[in-house]
Formats: sequence, C-alpha cells, structure tokens
Amino acid sequence: MRPRADLSARIGVFACITVAVALAAGAAGISLLAASPSQDKSQEVQRKKPVKPELESGSPQDTRERQKGYTIGVNVDLVVVHTTVLDKSGHFISGLKKEDFRIYEDGIGQTINLFSQEDVPVSLGIVIDTSGSMRNKIDNVNRAALAFIKASNPEDEVFLIGFNDQVELLEDYTSDLEEIADALDNIVVSGGTALYDAIHLAVEKAQKGIKPKKAIILITDGEDRDSYYKLEEMTAKVQESDVQVYSVGFLNPVPDKGLFGRWSKSVPEKAREALQLISEDTGAKAFFPQKVTDISQIVSEVAYELRNQYSIGYVSSNTARDGSYRRVKVEIDPAKAAGRLVRYRRGYTAARAGTN
Repeated sequence: MRPRADLSARIGVFACITVAVALAAGAAGISLLAASPSQDKSQEVQRKKPVKPELESGSPQDTRERQKGYTIGVNVDLVVVHTTVLDKSGHFISGLKKEDFRIYEDGIGQTINLFSQEDVPVSLGIVIDTSGSMRNKIDNVNRAALAFIKASNPEDEVFLIGFNDQVELLEDYTSDLEEIADALDNIVVSGGTALYDAIHLAVEKAQKGIKPKKAIILITDGEDRDSYYKLEEMTAKVQESDVQVYSVGFLNPVPDKGLFGRWSKSVPEKAREALQLISEDTGAKAFFPQKVTDISQIVSEVAYELRNQYSIGYVSSNTARDGSYRRVKVEIDPAKAAGRLVRYRRGYTAARAGTN
C-alpha cells in the first residue's frame, strides 16, 4: 500500500521529532518520564475514553423518501473531485470549460469523463461545539446555522451534531428547517471538548448521505481534550472519505514566543494547524474569525461555495482495487491560470477487491 498522503506524513514528522529528543536526552543521562520501552508502548494505546463513541440515530426519514427529487447516475469507479476556483481577491470564477482543466492521479494525467458547474444537492452536517466555553457564542452560532441552511440548496439533507466531552446526534437527516431550529433551541452548553471524536463521527455520518456531494461545517472554540480517537485516526478517517470539511475556529491568539519558543507549538497553534490541514486536504477551507459576529459572513461564503463548485470526474487509469491512497492534483490551463487559486481534495482511497 502506498504511504498515507501529506497530512498524515506531516503529523508523523512531529512524532519523529519527539523520538529524537527522547533519544538525545537518554544519551545525556537525563531521566525521562517514559523509563522503558514497555511503558512507552502502554502509553501509546492509552485513550482518554475507554469506549469507542457512536452516534445514536434519531428518527431519520425512510431512505426511499430521502432519495426522492434530485438523482444522478453513479459509476462506482468514477472519481469526482469538487473544485473551487478563485481569483487573487478571493472571488469565485465561473464559466470555465472542461478543456480548461487538467487532472492527475499520482502524477499521471487522467481523462475527464464528467464536468459540470451545477448547484448539486449536498448531504450536509452542521457540527457545533457545545462545551462550556461556547456559552457566550452559542446564540450567534445558532442563528448563523439557520441562515446557512436557508442559503443552501432546498434539496440538501442536513443533520446536526453537538459535542462537548460527548458527541450527540441532535437531529438526523432532514430537509425541514423547523426540525433543525427546534434542535438548536434545545442545545445545552456545558462540559469539555471531544473535537476529534466529533469530526470522525460527523464524516462517517456524512458518508452515509444519499446526495451527490458530502460536506460538514465544524464550529468550535477550542482544542481537543476528551476524544477517544487520536489525531492520526481522525485524519485517516477524513482522508478515506469524500467529505469536504469546512471549519470555523474561534481560537485564542497565538502567544508571542521567546528565543526558544520557536521549537515548540502552543495549544492555539496546534488547534489551528489541525483544523487548517484537515480543511485544506478535503478541498474546503478553515476560518479563524476574531469576532463571533463574523460567523454570519463565513457561513454565507461556505453556502455560496458549495452551490458553485465545479465537479470534475474521471475513471482512474490505475485499475488496481488495492485500497491504496492516491494523490490527486487539479490544474488550470496555464494560459488562464495566472492569479487563480484552485481548491480540491488532495486524494482518495481506492476501493478494495470484493467491495462496491
């Protein structure tokens, strides 16, 4: 199997640095807390929670009922990459044609079999941090969540997740705005922050949606403290999916560092980096507003983006069904590429033999 893509590789670099520091300290005779390899191994498998979290389904609509309306022909071997193109001022660029794009898989050019810029319905998850620190923000967040749904495609199906130290499905897939509004009104703010669990379970839930496009928007104000899943496990789950992960982080400012501070990352830096890498690798975007009132503009931008992306599809020239991770690259014709920013998911996991 090929190595995991850049996101996991970058996470692995931090682990390598930690090991190097430990070895150097040992050579110098410095005593470390992890006194033996056996103790290191036991610490590696330790989790903050003993039981793997799961979402309890509410009262979803019958799948056949949810499938009414928009339908699309599906080729299980078709890789679809939802792509956003912006100018240098951040404005969306529309009107590009199929021949304006190039797409590569593991460096090999692919033939584009599907191309459109349509308002495609989305299986969408709204994931809200309900920990105690969100108390002064939750009213603005709830209003923005409702505005987001109103600005989205009427044929979208939406679910709502709330998380503190536990992750709860507050509303299962629905197109009924009133049901979402009721669930938002009943949010209770308290507890800690199981951020990685929330992302893992939300992506898993979005993958079960029946709409052609999948996405979640995550709204949080803190770093993970209470998750069962490790950062590497959560990022692997995200990479295996075709879910775009938009994130909004109300994080504390990064503190000033002294001479030696550059060798370590602060808690806000780690939280910011995790959200940014996850969003970028899925073709989405991470936002870090200074004021909670900025969220209204942010959700408006995300709703507009989801409704105006290019959908580019190809059948991979690599026919192996080996479960490997394959890197994807989308480019614009050089004659039109100047000043253009292209966002897209960086790769996908191929199907394994015997699976659909």
